[in-house]
Amino acid sequence: MTGVGFQPETFRFLEELAANNTRDWFEGHKADYQRFVRDPADAVRRRLAETLSRLCGHNLTSKQFRINRDLRFSRDKTPYNTHVRMAFWPQDTAFQGKDAQPPSFFLSVEADHVRTGAGCMRFSKPVLGSFLQTLETDNGEDIGDLIAHMTAAGFEMSAPDLAKVPRGFPADHPRSGLARHKGLAVWRDVSDIGSLQGANGHEAIARLFEPALPFWRWLMTLHAHRT
Repeated sequence: MTGVGFQPETFRFLEELAANNTRDWFEGHKADYQRFVRDPADAVRRRLAETLSRLCGHNLTSKQFRINRDLRFSRDKTPYNTHVRMAFWPQDTAFQGKDAQPPSFFLSVEADHVRTGAGCMRFSKPVLGSFLQTLETDNGEDIGDLIAHMTAAGFEMSAPDLAKVPRGFPADHPRSGLARHKGLAVWRDVSDIGSLQGANGHEAIARLFEPALPFWRWLMTLHAHRT
């Protein structure tokens, strides 16, 4: 099976799009977008889904987000995203409600870096309840240790959603900071984009997800108990 990956032209196109974010410019360079961004991204997404499925032990489905921005509620009227984003999540899980999502992997390709991440940006109500209960028990130490390990390795964590701990959770609990989250995700930026390009670029990108696998599996266990 041949390898797939992004090329220098992929990142160059995204940089030029950021400087010329108009419909006229995009239409004049649409062939370059298809050749250097859309088609390689689609190939990388499909191969990453296969590789990540092997790594995590679940069959993953995937989605690549549109280059066109949703301008309906935005003051920024530039028409195009200047990144390529995709997500991967288990086929045997489902989105719960409007925003709640199953444990997922994320990839964002920017002009000057690549971001990989994992987590749930928002828990469903049952999973959130289980999350808070788990934090209060000894099992909650596991997620605290996992997050500490990843932040030491250069990962960032999503910001708390609440200014205070939710009602009923002990304010003096050692994991009260985590209780302020309605979802939990981590990510890391890699600026050495040259190492992620070429025919085997998808393999290099897949390896970036490996440190987040224990965190993702912890969330999968939480999700499985409450869905």
